[in-house]
Amino acid sequence: MRLRAFQGENVGGAAALLAERHARHRAGEPLLAPLEDAQAEVERTWRAVGASGAVALDGGEVVGYLLGSVRENEYWHKHVWVELAGHAAREPELVRDLYRLAAERWVEEGAALHVALVPALPELLEPWFRLAFAHMQAHAIRESGETARPLPAGLAIRAGTRDDLEAARPLLPLIWQHHREPPTFTGIRLPPADEYLADWEETLEEEANIYFVAELGGAIVGHVLLNPEEPDLARPPGSVYLAVAASLPQVRGRGVGVALTDHALGWAREAGYRTVHTDWRVANLESSRFWPRRGFRETFYRLARRVGIG
Repeated sequence: MRLRAFQGENVGGAAALLAERHARHRAGEPLLAPLEDAQAEVERTWRAVGASGAVALDGGEVVGYLLGSVRENEYWHKHVWVELAGHAAREPELVRDLYRLAAERWVEEGAALHVALVPALPELLEPWFRLAFAHMQAHAIRESGETARPLPAGLAIRAGTRDDLEAARPLLPLIWQHHREPPTFTGIRLPPADEYLADWEETLEEEANIYFVAELGGAIVGHVLLNPEEPDLARPPGSVYLAVAASLPQVRGRGVGVALTDHALGWAREAGYRTVHTDWRVANLESSRFWPRRGFRETFYRLARRVGIG
């Protein structure tokens, strides 16, 4: 067995491994779509800005690969991102050897945070955990549609518009605020209130984005936002993303979140979407319990590791 830096000539062999991995993944979650062009997925990952990685060869055959892109933003600063198609190995343990080689370059380039999207299969996750990675985010999917049930007393749900955003202002930063609190502790800076409002106004200008609000006593107490998404390894064609769902703290426990979610799932079925996809921070205790109870099944985890912590 030989390990070396990934090169363009390795794309075809890596694609065969990715196709094997995805077939194994689909056996556990049939809602995931068949992988039509594994080579295109690996090629796109390899050609991404800042990409580099490692490959394992056995007698000239590719038996494992790992690709990541060094990026930089205001929240995570310089970091490396391992995409959905960024890794596969005949033997999962090989990921640890591939990481040792690939990560040396990433650290030299100044990326202290390493983030990887890994299928939610125990045998594939375990080697990453033994590389000091931990759960950061869960991605999950379920069938659209939901059995209609009576709304909580006094609650009404309707389509929302930009004109509702002023009344919905207290809802707009809730998720960011919640993620700054224990036990999530993101430390992410909260933008000024006017930035939130401008972002939401821009979002609702796009006709494809669907917005619903929940009213209690004439006041907006919750909302949900959905938008169509491009298909990939985690999202089959005909899937819609449940991007935001929130309710005011004072009404939690009264069924507002469940009613909004049921409404969104029912709308998705009527609109012709076969599946609904969402994600959440796993350290967010409320989200990590709420979404599985709504029937969402975890498909990928975003794992994270910060190096140099002593």
